[in-house]
Order: sequence, then structure tokens, then C-alpha cells
Amino acid sequence: MKLLVLLAGLVGLIPSTSSLCAIQGCDKWWSAGAKNNVSITGACAVMFDENCCKASKTFYIVQREEEGKLCGTASSFNPFSSCVGPRLKDDIESLVVMPGCTLEVWDKGSGLAKAKEEEAKSWNAGNYKDSVDRYDRNKLVFSASGDIHIIEEINDDFDDMDEDIESYRCHCSKGLIFRPQGLKPTG
Repeated sequence: MKLLVLLAGLVGLIPSTSSLCAIQGCDKWWSAGAKNNVSITGACAVMFDENCCKASKTFYIVQREEEGKLCGTASSFNPFSSCVGPRLKDDIESLVVMPGCTLEVWDKGSGLAKAKEEEAKSWNAGNYKDSVDRYDRNKLVFSASGDIHIIEEINDDFDDMDEDIESYRCHCSKGLIFRPQGLKPTG
């Protein structure tokens, strides 16, 4: 009985992933220099292969108005593949979206292509496809307004999409770019 109480007490001491993000989270990554890095602040979003935006691990900076399929182990070696970035297919665990931007992610490599097919038919067809994808838990959409939007652990609230993202699209409001002191018009 004493051993059981001791084990229960020890399990309580093991930190959860959420508390680990409090120690080494996305806000720490942002404050440590990302907010002053124009290649990040001028982009649309950043996708990480680890929880808590661990920049020492693999990550990908998504440019404004960029879309595509993420590379996987096999596709990254295929010279005819249209995939982009490092090997992040089915490995995204956290992301940050820049102010004025919206990041859409799908759990299938064909998700973006199928959405674009429907959007080409009509606005209504595209809207219907968007609704179906979200309802079926095949798509997530994150928008940022005023400040960065941080998703530290996709598995916390979107477990079905954790390590399951294959395609993406990112758009940003025209004429705005994030600077450490806030949104400023470009041009």
C-alpha cells in the first residue's frame, strides 16, 4: 500500500507537456529573437515539429501567400516532388501565425488541391468544401489579429490533427507587416 501511495506521488511530480511549455514555450522563442527577425515577422506563419515552438528542432517559415504540400521522408528525396520545406509532413506539433494572416492546414496532401478545385467552381462550392473539411476534422484554420497567434500544442485541443498535417495555405492582409512595435503599413 505504501508503495502504491509513493508511486502515485511520484507520478504527480512528472511535469505535463503544458507545464514544459511554461518553461520553454513559444513566448520564450518569440522573445528570444524571433520578434526581431524580419524573415519571421515578414512571413505568414512558422510551423514546428515539436511542441512549444522548439526552434532548435525542425521548423518551416511559411511565406505570405504561400501554399503547398509538406515534404515527408520519401518525398524530400524525390527531385520530381512538389513538396516544400524540411521533412515536416505528418509532424507539425506547434505553430505561430503572424498578425493579419490566416493559416489553413489539411491532414491530407490532397486537401489543398481539393479545396482549390471546389473554390474554382464557385464561392459557394468552396465554402461548402471548407465546412465539410472542418466538420470531418480534416482541416484547421488559425487567424491572427493584432498580435501573433500561438498554438503551442496541437495535440491539446486538436488531437486528430496532431502530427497529421500534410498541406497548407497562408494568406495575409495586404499592406500590413508586423514589426516588434506593432502593425505598420508597408510602402
